[in-house]
Amino acid sequence: MNGSVPNTLVVVPVKDFAKAKSRLGPHLDAVERATVAANLFTQTLHFLQDAQKQCSITFDIAVVTSSLEIASTVNECPVHLILEGQEDGLNSALTTAALWAKAHGYETLCVLPADIAAPDFDEFERLLSMSGSPRSLVLCPAHDYGTNVLIATPPDAVTFTYGKASFQKHQAQAAERGLDCVIAPSSSFSKDIDYMEDLADLQPRLLAKHGDRRAV
Repeated sequence: MNGSVPNTLVVVPVKDFAKAKSRLGPHLDAVERATVAANLFTQTLHFLQDAQKQCSITFDIAVVTSSLEIASTVNECPVHLILEGQEDGLNSALTTAALWAKAHGYETLCVLPADIAAPDFDEFERLLSMSGSPRSLVLCPAHDYGTNVLIATPPDAVTFTYGKASFQKHQAQAAERGLDCVIAPSSSFSKDIDYMEDLADLQPRLLAKHGDRRAV
């Protein structure tokens, strides 16, 4: 890693684990769903902390959440905490994160979901390298045409519209606002965990309970 001051903030939005992964409900009970969500979050932070040490592009890490339990865990890690007053959905959380990023001098905001099945370092570095324009949007679509990785320069370049078909909505906004829009498919980052078929071979590991999560 070079010694420059990071101008990119990678933010991971996360809600209370007990409320996460509702679409797994028909197959997993509440405790199992919370365990999957917690393990995915831990995996994501480990991945980002490792990437920080290796990546040629410097970046800082932040977590945006309204959960005091998650906040207490994050406070023990070398990442920024953006604490919402109350949970009001993903788009509201990311708007809060974008305002925080601008107020703290970051030029670029990278949104990374906490539920990527198997994040890949080389793919992540490639995605970060695509945000070169001062007014730009890099979009990595999910397999269901949601938005997985989103990189906005400046951080509030778009209004976040996560939900059904959000990839097309974010792309349309980029065109309306005259942003340089880069579509960046990724075999790694297009795959998140929403349904039982997404768990596949990862199920035993993601359902394993860990007594101490302070190591995230």
